[in-house]
Amino acid sequence: MLKAYMSVLFAATLFVITTQPAPGQSELRQKEETHFSAEDENVNHPVAIPAEVMALLAKDQRVRDVLDDQNIAPANLPTSWFSAAQVRLGSKGENDFIVASKGPLLGANIDPFWVFIRDGHNYKLALSISTHDLIVKRTRAHRYRDLELDAMTASTITTAQFRFDGNAYKEFTEKTTDIK
Repeated sequence: MLKAYMSVLFAATLFVITTQPAPGQSELRQKEETHFSAEDENVNHPVAIPAEVMALLAKDQRVRDVLDDQNIAPANLPTSWFSAAQVRLGSKGENDFIVASKGPLLGANIDPFWVFIRDGHNYKLALSISTHDLIVKRTRAHRYRDLELDAMTASTITTAQFRFDGNAYKEFTEKTTDIK
């Protein structure tokens, strides 16, 4: 009986130790979201969008078109049109953002997503695209994590891989598969 108790105690202790963050591992890294989908109403771990990023979003043509349709000045861009997650895309430990659309910006089976990276002391738009799924990969190019984007029709699935080219994310492979 004591041997069984010790085995259970050892297993429980091992579980607690292995599920704890490593020393120095940030809380952001543990909660970091890597899969974004048009199926989701919000990102899973939403954060406030910095004013600088909102100003860049107000310059996006899709956003401007909706602002014009609704007679809203770009300076009054509603934050409720977006849901953002903080993601570390670069190897420098900078806080980058993936912004998903909401409300009047939503599409049909694909939604606009924006990727903002920290460039020195400022943010810059690294990718603006409409897709069904955006997945942050572990592989890297030019110190930034690769992205996978998926879009579907009634008969096909298209998967595109994007890599950072030192300035922005660019597509480097695309594969379309028939749905059977």
